Amino acid sequence: MKKLAFCLLGILVVTAAVSAQSRSFSMIPKPKSAQNSTRIKMEETPEFKKALKVYERLREARGDFRYPVPDFFMTQQKGQVASIIYGPPIEIFLEEAAYNVCASFGDKADAAMAFLLGHELAHYYEKHGWRSDFGTTYSHLGISKQLDTLYRELESSTEGKKIHKTLLRFDTLSHQYEDVAMESQADYLGGFLAYSAGYGLFDDGDELIGRLYDEYGMKPQTAGYVTRSEREGMSKTASERMKTLVDVFEMANMLTAIGRYDDANLFYRYVLMEYQGREMYNNVGVTYLLFALKEYFKEDELKFRFPIQLDLAMATHRGSDEAKERNRLLEQAIQHFDAAISLDPNYSPAYLNKACAYALMDDNTRAYFYADVEGRKAATKNMDTLAINNLEILLGILDYRSGNAAKAKERFTMAKATNKGLAEYNLAKLNNQPLPAPPISPDGFFEDETIDSKDINSILFPPEGQKLQIEANISFHKVDQELELMHSRLLFARRPLGKTTKFLMTNPGSYPGKTSRDIGQGASRTDIVKAYGEPPTSIQTPQGEIMAYRDLGILFIMKYNLQKKDSELERWVLYKEP
Repeated sequence: MKKLAFCLLGILVVTAAVSAQSRSFSMIPKPKSAQNSTRIKMEETPEFKKALKVYERLREARGDFRYPVPDFFMTQQKGQVASIIYGPPIEIFLEEAAYNVCASFGDKADAAMAFLLGHELAHYYEKHGWRSDFGTTYSHLGISKQLDTLYRELESSTEGKKIHKTLLRFDTLSHQYEDVAMESQADYLGGFLAYSAGYGLFDDGDELIGRLYDEYGMKPQTAGYVTRSEREGMSKTASERMKTLVDVFEMANMLTAIGRYDDANLFYRYVLMEYQGREMYNNVGVTYLLFALKEYFKEDELKFRFPIQLDLAMATHRGSDEAKERNRLLEQAIQHFDAAISLDPNYSPAYLNKACAYALMDDNTRAYFYADVEGRKAATKNMDTLAINNLEILLGILDYRSGNAAKAKERFTMAKATNKGLAEYNLAKLNNQPLPAPPISPDGFFEDETIDSKDINSILFPPEGQKLQIEANISFHKVDQELELMHSRLLFARRPLGKTTKFLMTNPGSYPGKTSRDIGQGASRTDIVKAYGEPPTSIQTPQGEIMAYRDLGILFIMKYNLQKKDSELERWVLYKEP
């Protein structure tokens, strides 16, 4: 059995050129025989069960099941922190000593463990093992043999030995540099994976590495390693990159919520270049779908709101190629939903959105199939109550189209159990009842509404700060630290000529304040509707919905509570468009 271990702190050193025989360094250098020895697995211990739960959340969040998913185990052996073994079978393990270091972070213990295990999963999904094993695997090729012969010829003369020594040193350093890059990428993408799995922004990676160095008795400087301070610095840099990627993703979500689907599409695609997750493909598809609805459908074509529906605002321009263009966008959406499904065949949101796309193309047969067969199977397997009820809403729309209004009413009524807003909207349309009027913005609303004591109208575009060029004509900016935002974030999307969209958003789980209408974290959907009225627009999410009050410039991000059978406020956002 061949084993290739990637230690979080270790750096692979190549000791020969081309047909490289490599040895793995763990935190404390060990002989190769010790690294390949059989590991005693800790099974059914409380520590193992807790770590396994974290690992399974990470695997589910990654959502890429095209390849064998590595098994997980823990071991009492000490030397490599957390590693991946390219079997067969392929396995990822965590050492008990590393588990205890993670536990020292208290309420951040699971996040620290997710950081370590996400790092190893990133190695696997980015195929770092294949890259490191390339030289050995292809040493039989003619070009490898020719290079090996050249190295031997260089060794035969005094001058050649000097050249050989220099080339060997260069080769070793270049491999070390590549391994540093892989470690940094694993920190970066592993951190984003941990965030995607719900463990928040763990930005203590450098502190975790420092504690691991202490626990494992690693010297600050050891041959074959970057120094301790360099490794901590690598993690800190990766953490900043990861937080920026999270902010770009958040910006894409908020742009979608306010109907800026073309801009949101660009932001999602920027993330997709870095992280090819099922949610990214799905969300790119959603922006194509919603853009088609906004720009290329007439109001009388859309009696009901679809489960993916955010906005039914109609565009003023229409051309003779309207049907062709909207079908092109819908087909692009379906291609991205298919990409999400190819990563995870049980990812129910992609089936729901694919069915909605076919319904909008008037292909009711395929819409029924992907909703009632494929989508229901995936949602049932995942015990995804929200998805099941959203599928009922879509099937109700299809029933109405086929002339069965009674069945449509039955489905909409059933869906009210978890999707009250969308189901009640469609019931009102079905029964030809008037819709609730949108709330009227009171005078001075914006002046009264603040987050972290900041009024979004008074915040100007920052002259300095971090900037990313998302596309030729749109850039992303993070606010300067000088605003001293303690429980929130301020993000900008900037178009030419100063056309800037601002979002000031509370951080989930940490904002102590309330809105001007006394709504705070944990408020129910019912509380929000009582204070603000039914939202004129909303977008469904796998966790709940985003309630959008565009006239008021505020978004409420809701998370469904299955026990309470109601959604609860997770965070909210103030925004200002140009």
